Amino acid sequence: MLRKKRLAGALLVLVSFCLGCGKEDGSSDVPPPVTLKVGHVGHDHHLALFVAVDNVKKYAGKTGISLKTIEDRKHYELFDGRRKVADVEIVQVGGGSKMPTALAQNVIDVGLGGVAPVLAACDRGAPVKLISPLHSKGDMLVVKPDCAAGTWQEFVTLIKESKAPLRVGYKSPVAVAKLIFEDALRHEGIAFSGDLSRQGVAVQMINVKGGGKLNVALSADLIDAYVGNSPFPAIAADKGIGKIVCDLEDLPPGRFRNHPCCCLAANTNALAEKEEAIVGLIVLLLQANETINSDLDAAVKSATRWIGTSEAVERASIPTSGYCLEPDAEWHACMSVWFDAMNDLGTFEGKLKGLKEKEAAPIAYDVSLLEKARERLDAKTAED
Repeated sequence: MLRKKRLAGALLVLVSFCLGCGKEDGSSDVPPPVTLKVGHVGHDHHLALFVAVDNVKKYAGKTGISLKTIEDRKHYELFDGRRKVADVEIVQVGGGSKMPTALAQNVIDVGLGGVAPVLAACDRGAPVKLISPLHSKGDMLVVKPDCAAGTWQEFVTLIKESKAPLRVGYKSPVAVAKLIFEDALRHEGIAFSGDLSRQGVAVQMINVKGGGKLNVALSADLIDAYVGNSPFPAIAADKGIGKIVCDLEDLPPGRFRNHPCCCLAANTNALAEKEEAIVGLIVLLLQANETINSDLDAAVKSATRWIGTSEAVERASIPTSGYCLEPDAEWHACMSVWFDAMNDLGTFEGKLKGLKEKEAAPIAYDVSLLEKARERLDAKTAED
């Protein structure tokens, strides 16, 4: 009997050792699930997130990365195979500088938002990095329906012939559309200012404080025109609130052709502490991007479900944008234009001031997790 008790004790010790996975402290090699908070602005430039969530069952069979819905459009569990990696919280945050601010304050870990606000946050020394391209183009100049201007040159003529300054709205001080528009005004030699008391300007820039307020301000005659991102221009045209004059990528001097508009950014602590969860998220976004570019119906379905816009609006809006997560040579060249323009406009005052894109990249970017996500997706594709 004593011998049996000793044998049982030895087996218990052996099992305890095995459960400890051979570590000296007896802890498991499998990391515990983390909480990953993901912020978006709630428009179709961030379509990759919506499509990823809506089509995850189709994607999971290819990579093993999946989501279990706890509360639709809010709470999910991220799995790698059968292992839970993270509790994912999806929240809508404000556009412009609000998303990078939420990152810097640890309100969210990963955010989808404009490249210009993210770069501005990096310039200020915020603990934020651009971790992946996401979206390009999709910014428009919109005027009232009865406005005589139907082209950029006609709009410039209207500005120069107007007795009073034209009031042009924008959604936030570092909005992508605003910076492109102001760059074009400088090229045309048109004086502008956000100071309404300033004399001698031809364009008054009006901060309406939010993309959702652009059409409201236009219809209420608070502004004469606005520059903004999809889908707000498409909504204006659909409802008869406004008329699209041109795509901002076509504005002179022409350096913002196919401009990067939105990106994926992250808090630097999250990059270090929640790497596996972020890589899993990016894997899903890469797969979603393939769907967006090959299946407009699926893209429209997700956009209308998450944003609440109509099918007609999204069928007009989505094709004006480009959806790509590849930091290729073209993307770097276009980002170089952003650095030059933001320096020209005096936006940078800190770490990025005066720097060229190559010099600023180590400060502002970290695409290492994107590379890991791409490697995983490519490996699974090769197996198939």
